[in-house]
Amino acid sequence: MSRVSYQVAFDRQESAPPTFEALDVGAIDTRKRDAKIRIAVDLSKRQARWLKGVVADADGIDDRAVIRALVDLGAELHIDWSAVKKPADLRAAVREAVVIRRHG
Repeated sequence: MSRVSYQVAFDRQESAPPTFEALDVGAIDTRKRDAKIRIAVDLSKRQARWLKGVVADADGIDDRAVIRALVDLGAELHIDWSAVKKPADLRAAVREAVVIRRHG
């Protein structure tokens, strides 16, 4: 007689691994003509270099278009914003919500 062992997941929803899917076509859709509010953003030197490099590499894209796309991306993240109480919480929540696709 063989012995069989097994586990039962009582709460399948919380124990199931997350699923990953590509963003919908309309997820990153804010156009320049839709932008009505200006804000100023303080960037680190590293961030400013990155943004300048993106603009240099992308033909016809300016820094404001990149920022608009990143804000649209942030709106798509599944983050419990009520749990974000300090900058470290924000950074951790974003790291947890994002999967990075690496090339190479």
